[in-house]
Amino acid sequence: MLSVKRPVESMRLITWNCNLNLKSKFEKIESLSPHIVVIQECEHLPKDYFPNATYYWTGRNEKKGLGILIFEGSGSVDSGFNEGLIYYLPIHSDFGSILGVWSFNHRAKQRFTGEVEGHIVPAIAHYKEFLEKESTIGIVGDFNNSVIWDKTSTKHTFSNAIHQLSEMGFESAYHKMFAEDFGEEKLSTLFHTKNADKGYHIDYLFLRHHGEVTVGDFQDWIKYSDHMPMMVDINL
Repeated sequence: MLSVKRPVESMRLITWNCNLNLKSKFEKIESLSPHIVVIQECEHLPKDYFPNATYYWTGRNEKKGLGILIFEGSGSVDSGFNEGLIYYLPIHSDFGSILGVWSFNHRAKQRFTGEVEGHIVPAIAHYKEFLEKESTIGIVGDFNNSVIWDKTSTKHTFSNAIHQLSEMGFESAYHKMFAEDFGEEKLSTLFHTKNADKGYHIDYLFLRHHGEVTVGDFQDWIKYSDHMPMMVDINL
């Protein structure tokens, strides 16, 4: 079960695929007292729509995009933002910078027209300067991927992305805390068709600094989404 009480002198970061209609679920995620929340499958809303939070959003479907909520502080979109990358949103905030993720991988070219790219490896290349800055906390979100689906015939493997992020100083907070290998995770973040027996770990918090990681409990969250929120308290 996720803890609501936030530790003193820490920053609470959450990623959650809300499975549509964030408006009706906002209070649920707000009750966890976060500083920053990366939200996938959320609707386009005004920047000041939510109380006590600033809302940044990108997407090609008004009902289903990628959002970032910043509480108790201000923020801005990085000048290097590329809307052709589906979906990656670079945000600066008072707590540090973050690259939010809802990755479409190969499906980006299938679903959208124009010059688009959904794989994480090209996104890492494009946002290399942003990611290498000391102020950047990490790259966080729903990557829609796992090493269990890697194919050696492509350079866009998730293993390759993990390696590149590691070279930049980013490690998965979950795997660091639980000492589990990628592809061998005991806690799932997605339950396909909301079936408790069809769990996968596809949401990640790749960070420079680590802390206590918690994954939402199936019984507490499945009525809201097929994804469980993942939260980390980073010591400042």
